[in-house]
Amino acid sequence: MFEFDFEQYATRGDRADAESWVEASDLGAEHKADLRQFIANFSALEFVRDHDELYDELEAADQVTLPRWLRQVRTTLAFVHPPMRVRVDDYIHLCPRSESVEKVWYELRLGYADEEQRELFHDEAEVYPIGSWWGTDRSYLAIDLKDHDDERIFEFASEDLLDNSIDGRPVRGSLYPVFDSYAQFLAHIVEGRRPDGTMVPMRRS
Repeated sequence: MFEFDFEQYATRGDRADAESWVEASDLGAEHKADLRQFIANFSALEFVRDHDELYDELEAADQVTLPRWLRQVRTTLAFVHPPMRVRVDDYIHLCPRSESVEKVWYELRLGYADEEQRELFHDEAEVYPIGSWWGTDRSYLAIDLKDHDDERIFEFASEDLLDNSIDGRPVRGSLYPVFDSYAQFLAHIVEGRRPDGTMVPMRRS
């Protein structure tokens, strides 16, 4: 609903910087291992970690209270710069998009697109979007706002939530946990695509 200059709330660094951010963090061993895997997979890229102030701004703009764990992991390591659309090798848990996962390119972006989306996603489904299948409404990635201790990443299609709402079915019935954490999601990214179409392959080192 609001356009943020995310870059002003971020610190950039190379592989060594990113590894030092992870090492100095209070994240658990499993999360650290997943973040190190992401860094190794895209070691030639520039990495980004968010500033804590970003989440104060997002909470005020979107009128939400975000789970503390989201701040903790993304102020350690958020993503890469410049941003790119990404493809994962697979979802850890099955969902309706599992059979077409190789076709799905996610654009990572925090927050609701507009008031109508906020009403469906926040008020009814109680989730906060962190990414979507670029150019479609067929797959979103989101975190749970109902249980702040739940670090899983959920996948869903906007149309499914809307159909549930119209038909009087539980809207959250079409939320599918696909990754156990944000760090695990990053570790399963295998390819990137720049806005100009340039491909960014995974290069383990």
